[in-house]
Amino acid sequence: MFRQWVQEVRRRLSEIEDQYGQAPIQDRNRLRDGFRRIHQDVNQLLEAWVNLEEQVTAILKKYPDLAAEEEEVGEEFFLDSRAVRAFRQGQGYYHLKMFSEAHPYFREVVEKEPDFLLGRLYLALSDFQQGKLVDAQREFQLVAGITELPQFQSFTHHMLGCIHVKEGRDEQGIRQFEKSISIDSDSRDTWFNLGACHYRLGRYHEAIPPFFHSLRLDEEDWEAMYYLSCCYEKLGQWESVSYWRMASYHKTKHPAVMESMARYFEEIGDLRRAVHWYRKLVTADPRKATGYHGLSWNLWLLGQKRESFAVLQKGLSLEPENENLLFTYVWYLLQSGDVEQVRKALSRLPGRLADHPLWLVLKSRLSVHCRDYEEAEAVARQVIASEEPLARSLGYYQLGRVLLEKRQPDQAVDSFRKARELSPQWEEPVFYEGLCHFLNGCTEETRQCWETIPLKNHSVG
Repeated sequence: MFRQWVQEVRRRLSEIEDQYGQAPIQDRNRLRDGFRRIHQDVNQLLEAWVNLEEQVTAILKKYPDLAAEEEEVGEEFFLDSRAVRAFRQGQGYYHLKMFSEAHPYFREVVEKEPDFLLGRLYLALSDFQQGKLVDAQREFQLVAGITELPQFQSFTHHMLGCIHVKEGRDEQGIRQFEKSISIDSDSRDTWFNLGACHYRLGRYHEAIPPFFHSLRLDEEDWEAMYYLSCCYEKLGQWESVSYWRMASYHKTKHPAVMESMARYFEEIGDLRRAVHWYRKLVTADPRKATGYHGLSWNLWLLGQKRESFAVLQKGLSLEPENENLLFTYVWYLLQSGDVEQVRKALSRLPGRLADHPLWLVLKSRLSVHCRDYEEAEAVARQVIASEEPLARSLGYYQLGRVLLEKRQPDQAVDSFRKARELSPQWEEPVFYEGLCHFLNGCTEETRQCWETIPLKNHSVG
């Protein structure tokens, strides 16, 4: 019964945490009253629990042989009774994930019993959970420097590694995780975190063994499987990518894995399978806008434009100001020739988007559609003046398209070359450069350009 009560309280607290920030006034009042009732119940339970603990401790001191033979008397047996009470109350709050409520009790324990390392660890964990990383680091380092218990040593180095990761210091995190593993090599979380650090640093070969160690310790670890698929993707080992992505999907059916599968098939040009996985994603997580965007885009490429529009509008109903959804919607309108709707959409853009390079390129495309080539060229040159290389690349590409429309392929060639120099992996500028050579009658130059464009394999089914 007690475990069921704890689970129910945790569920209700999670609901309050998830809903309170976005709730209207009347719902906030209801959630606030619910939280206060839970808080009162927890306080009453902890008070009763501590009283029972004190009674048990007193009896054990009087009659030590009452303890089971295999039971080791905890360190708190020798503590001041007030410190034991504070420690138990802090534990109660901590296990309910009420970290700010737990913290004062652990602080009291450390002040009364500074050598009680478990209390100091709980204080450090409470600081960590509240984002007080400097305080948490100080306490973990203190424990690491004085404890002789291997499990405490391993744990403190693990947590110091976690602090480094949270502050963006993966190199230091690696050193702490390696220290932890040298003491205790059976910590699944430490192996996983070590692999994740190497992955973020782009060391994909080094990341793979830690993820396998994590799997060795937990065969159900779908996150390790997922990261293995990501490592193999970066290394171009596509059979391993497919194997580990499907393995992680079968273990969890987590939306992140579905999105990863969808993007994988999208990248290799298998649009039908991409649509299949995006449909799974929007079913599993119907409020995730990226799912609707991906599904809509691939349906559009398959020629299913009516459904594509409907899916995109569903996404926009959930996130009306989502930049990717807005851009794609206006791009669809432009491709459909609905110039008036495009103009209306552009006129209603928030100020933060109006001068964004992507939207300026779209504005230039609209001017081309309306045969206002001078305006189209001026806007493209405005994008070229951007500081970001990718934005300048887009600007040169659009300028090349404008010059092609003006039947000036000689000048367009230079724009497409500059676009490719700024974005070496982008293939469209190479295609259009080849087209310019073709229009100029230079077939050999066209062949040389188009031969550099890799052919993608397309799966059937």
